[in-house]
Amino acid sequence: MKTCQNCSTEIQDHFNFCPNCGTDLGKPVICKKCSYLNEPNSKYCQECGTALFEKYKVSEPKSKKIEEIKIEIPSPPLTGITIEFPYSSAQSFVFAVDEAKKFDTFEQFGNDKKAIYRINVIEDDLYKTKELLEHLKGWRKKTVYHNGQKVMWDSMFSFQYCYEHKLASFKPEYYCIGFENEYDFNLWGCMRVEMPFVEHANWFTFGKWLNNKGDWIFDNERIKHELAKNIHYCKFCPAINLDLIQDILTAIPDIVNPSKNKNWKFKETFSNDGTNILTSTIKEYGFERTVNYNGVSPNGKMFIKDIAENIRKKLPDFIKV
Repeated sequence: MKTCQNCSTEIQDHFNFCPNCGTDLGKPVICKKCSYLNEPNSKYCQECGTALFEKYKVSEPKSKKIEEIKIEIPSPPLTGITIEFPYSSAQSFVFAVDEAKKFDTFEQFGNDKKAIYRINVIEDDLYKTKELLEHLKGWRKKTVYHNGQKVMWDSMFSFQYCYEHKLASFKPEYYCIGFENEYDFNLWGCMRVEMPFVEHANWFTFGKWLNNKGDWIFDNERIKHELAKNIHYCKFCPAINLDLIQDILTAIPDIVNPSKNKNWKFKETFSNDGTNILTSTIKEYGFERTVNYNGVSPNGKMFIKDIAENIRKKLPDFIKV
């Protein structure tokens, strides 16, 4: 049996013409790819190897196009804090979904591995997401929104470690003002501000000397900037009181002179670069020596009396003078 080069009909070997289309079977077979003249009844091109008849062509498997189903995900709410996470192969995934379902605001968009899960809480209820956050630890694909705007995960939840320590402390209500560590003692109500009310605190040098009589004026703008910078990563902590921080800032005296107000004392420095330094000579153990001051600092906890009077608020008993 041989094949007609024109219509691919199989015919007897002794036929000279195709009984189906009348093609002369003695003519060379022309390759449709390279135009080479092949011997009659050739099945493949002698020049490029291309199949000369349809029946010898290797059909390429047709690729099945899987149409991706696009999930319509609405924008996050414009108020509150929205936590969003997708399917994950992590072992904690099932627990995360179960925990998320406990919230009345739970939503699921899509199914199976294409699903997106979302909850929304008000700022005061952020601490209620503690268990969910625990299950989401280490996940790369998780998103948080604040009032509809995407924000950095750490800027929203970095307070978590500190807040857990507060809840587990001996006196949680006093923990944030440094009850368990005197070097962290502060009136801001937050140790993470890193501006303690102790002698070694550097922020008491934020200001300048008005004269050589010991009148010191605080640089309130610089103090505000330092507060805002340090509090940025814990501003959503349930324990923080921004109103108290503002009140304390306002209550700090604008001008302090330790020579006149015994609630404060001069802050001595051993360096003297000539900038913002007050020099004085004091007599000590029968000898005179020159000392340099680069600011003021609290004299024990006596200064609390001044601040308490200014803000007219009752401070915790254990820090009263």
